[in-house]
Amino acid sequence: MSFDTAYRKASSTPVLTTAERRKISILIVDSDANVRQTMRQSLTGLGFGAVSDAPDHALALTKIEERPISHIIFEARNSKMPAKEFMRRVFELDSGIVALASSYEPTVDDVFDLLINGARGYIVKPFNTEGLDQSLVMATKGEPISESVLNAKNRNEALAALMMASLDKLATIMRQATHFETARRELPIKASSFRRAVDLGYTFAKGGPLMLRETLIELCIERSRGPATRLGRYRKRLEKRKGNKEGQELEESVLEDEGESTIPGDD
Repeated sequence: MSFDTAYRKASSTPVLTTAERRKISILIVDSDANVRQTMRQSLTGLGFGAVSDAPDHALALTKIEERPISHIIFEARNSKMPAKEFMRRVFELDSGIVALASSYEPTVDDVFDLLINGARGYIVKPFNTEGLDQSLVMATKGEPISESVLNAKNRNEALAALMMASLDKLATIMRQATHFETARRELPIKASSFRRAVDLGYTFAKGGPLMLRETLIELCIERSRGPATRLGRYRKRLEKRKGNKEGQELEESVLEDEGESTIPGDD
C-alpha cells in the first residue's frame, strides 16, 4: 500500500454501526424548545437508540440520576448554573458520559475551556444533520485530546510540539515501511494521528494559525541547534571518547544502520 493510499484511508471519518447507534442514549440540554425538537428528530432519524431532552442544566442532572445516559449535548450558555459546574456534576454522576457542548458563534477560547473540563466535542448552532452526526461519531470514537496539550501553560507550544512529534513518528514509520510489512500496516494509524494533530493545532491555536506558524518556526529552529540525526547524537557522545575502540565500533555500526557514510553538516 502506497503512502498516499494509506493516508487517504486513514483520513476517512470513523463510523458508528447500526448496532452501536442503537445502544447510545442521548440527552439534549437546551433552553430553546425548537432546538430540542429539531435535534431530537435529527438524532432519531440517524438511528440513535434513545433521545430525551431537558430545558436546563438542573433538570438534566435529575434525568441523569433517573436513567442511564451515554451522551449529552448541552448548551454551553450558563442557565441556572455555569456550564463548567454542570460538567463537573455530570462526571461526578457518571465519568463515562460523552459530553458535547453546543452554542451559537463560540469563540476558540470558550470551546477549548470546555474541552479542558472534559467535553469531547462541540456543535455550532444552527447545525445540520450531517454535521451533528459527524460530531457525535468523532466524540464517540475519536481520540481524546492529549493531557499535555490541555494542561499546557503555553497552548501553542504544546500544539506545535504535538504536531512535530506526530510528524516524527509518521516519518519513522514511512522509512520502516520500505522494508517491513508490519510497518506498512501502521502507516494509516500514524498518518491519521498526524492529521488529527494538525487539525487540532489549526483549530485551537491561540491567536490563530499565523501565531501557531510562528511557534512552529521557533520550535524547528530550536530543534536544528541540536544533532539532527541519530548518527549526530552518537558522534556528540563519542567526542569525549576519541581513540576509544568501543566508540569507533559504535560509530561504524550507526553508519551501517543509517545506510550512509556521511551526513552533510554533521562533521
